[in-house]
Amino acid sequence: MEYVISIAKRYNHARTHYKDPRNRGIKGAKPVLGIYYLNEDLKLRFRKISWLMISYYRARLWKRRIFVCLECGCKFTGLVKKDTDTTACPNCEAWE
Repeated sequence: MEYVISIAKRYNHARTHYKDPRNRGIKGAKPVLGIYYLNEDLKLRFRKISWLMISYYRARLWKRRIFVCLECGCKFTGLVKKDTDTTACPNCEAWE
């Protein structure tokens, strides 16, 4: 399952060394719309999308929130759709 974290606009550079900070403002850079998402292994990835798909992915955004378990006192990061959602503690499996 993919967890869409954000929708962003990056610039696609024509040069080979596009990670070089000197190439960020070149004339040949074209804006590319894409999504940042977490895959099954929780690795952050970027994928290009169409301008028409913005509203589709905006409805499927996940938010990272820091929770504190009231029973064991541990802090953990969870993915939720809304701020009112809760997740289970990974240590003691108690719901917030």
